[in-house]
Amino acid sequence: MDKGYSKECWISIILRLAMVTLFGVAAANKFLGGLAGVVMHITGMFKDTWLPVPLVSLYARLLPWAEAAIAIWLLLGVRLKEAWIFTALVLVSLAFGMIVAKQPAADNYFYVLMACAGLYFSSYDKWNVNNWKKK
Repeated sequence: MDKGYSKECWISIILRLAMVTLFGVAAANKFLGGLAGVVMHITGMFKDTWLPVPLVSLYARLLPWAEAAIAIWLLLGVRLKEAWIFTALVLVSLAFGMIVAKQPAADNYFYVLMACAGLYFSSYDKWNVNNWKKK
């Protein structure tokens, strides 16, 4: 069953699946709930902050697409190092926003740590769409 995968590879796969579920469900909820409502909710969180509303609105419009892209990218396992870096940057931006909005951000930094671990273990990961094909 393990097809010769190392424990480091399995750690990477587990981290990827955790992030796929996190970002996949977050994106699905935003799309199913309606993007206009998401934008209104997020811009409302920042109405009394120093961040410009047009910037927050743009971010809120792009966030569900970034979350969906992360879920798909990590699931496919192609160019994992780049996928983990993108994931970490999105997570840092979310944590930054939470701090600006005076909301708890500790969870976001835990996820940043998970993305860093994913980046570290990605070099051991052999499970990707390119290897799924039977030769």
